Amino acid sequence: MLTDIVKKIKSASKEPGIYIFYRNRTPLYVGKASNLKNRLQNYLAITDLKTESLHREANKLKVIKLRTNIEALIVESQYIKKLRPRYNILWRDDSSYTYVFITKDVFPRIFIGHETDKKRFYPDSQSIGPFTDTAALKTVFRLLRKYFPYCNCVPHLRICLNAQINNCPGYCCKKQHIPTKKEKFAYRKNISAIISILTGKNKTFIKKLKDPYQLLILDKIWQHAPYLANSEWRIANSGLPIADRKNTISHKLSAISRAECYDNSHLSGKEAVGAMTAWKKENGIWIADKNMWRKFKIYGNYTEDDPRMMHEIVSRRLRHPEWQYPDLIIIDGGIAQFNAALSAVNKLKVEGLKLKVISFAKPDQKIFGLEKSPILITKLPPEFQKLIKQAIQNTHNFVIRYHRKIRRRMFLK
Repeated sequence: MLTDIVKKIKSASKEPGIYIFYRNRTPLYVGKASNLKNRLQNYLAITDLKTESLHREANKLKVIKLRTNIEALIVESQYIKKLRPRYNILWRDDSSYTYVFITKDVFPRIFIGHETDKKRFYPDSQSIGPFTDTAALKTVFRLLRKYFPYCNCVPHLRICLNAQINNCPGYCCKKQHIPTKKEKFAYRKNISAIISILTGKNKTFIKKLKDPYQLLILDKIWQHAPYLANSEWRIANSGLPIADRKNTISHKLSAISRAECYDNSHLSGKEAVGAMTAWKKENGIWIADKNMWRKFKIYGNYTEDDPRMMHEIVSRRLRHPEWQYPDLIIIDGGIAQFNAALSAVNKLKVEGLKLKVISFAKPDQKIFGLEKSPILITKLPPEFQKLIKQAIQNTHNFVIRYHRKIRRRMFLK
């Protein structure tokens, strides 16, 4: 492999992104990585036919850093479709790539499959793709569906599970229902939003979004330097200058002296439990208040739905005013868990009580709840960075120990 390519591989960052091998101006292969440096280093040694061919033919490497693995998935799909690199086609034909199919029904349905599935099952559908990482694509849809419900049902008699948990409007289940124009418009707006994300048409999508929580999705997928430079993105995410934002965050946290942290655990929905740890500030140092640590056995019949379990745990804790209320509630999870906990807190009617709720999404190292958009944990004062990580780790260990204890009891019965 040429020295210039080797140098570029060795100097690659550890961020997500895509990479393109060229021979002169001809693209040979497009790939994606959650860690560019680790992935590209695999090409330094000849391990299979693909790397042997690239060692022999490639004389240029282009590396594009992106914000998230989800974005890398989408951008990789765009480049494969646009460039049609020779070795992407030779080593993996279109029939083995994954596509998204959107039907032309009154309420369009969305399916994930291969090119051969289109001919067999969805001949008149719109296709988006190809995508090389099916698992990552499904993760994207689990995220999007919570904000843009859609249908993917085959004909059925009873109301579908997704409709029961608000991931589907349920029109596919209402056999005698005549949809209104308003219902059709709202549903097609959801489908349009999903298409905009998957095809990378972020400028159009930003203009459509009004709900701040919908903007959080876009933040997860598109927030990196080229998009942040876009004026429309800046308008959608307008706020205080960075220095002022840091001071504002410090001010918001300055009066906090008690905190609680929540987590849950289950095994495929069985023996579901939750736990709460408590923390207090003494002489400027955060310490565990173990007399206030609590365990919860989940009573609801939704024990594979982590946000609903979180809502139950927080709600039950808040029914105990004799346990001193905290100033801050910390949730282990992302936007769904944050919304669940916030919903429970908002139902609590205690005059003069102010509970701040935040959640920490470990994979992205982001905090929800302090600003309209999620912020990196590194933007917080050092003492709160330490508190959040320590509280979440201890709560996780605490709930895991309780879960194992419950499982042992069930096993011995």
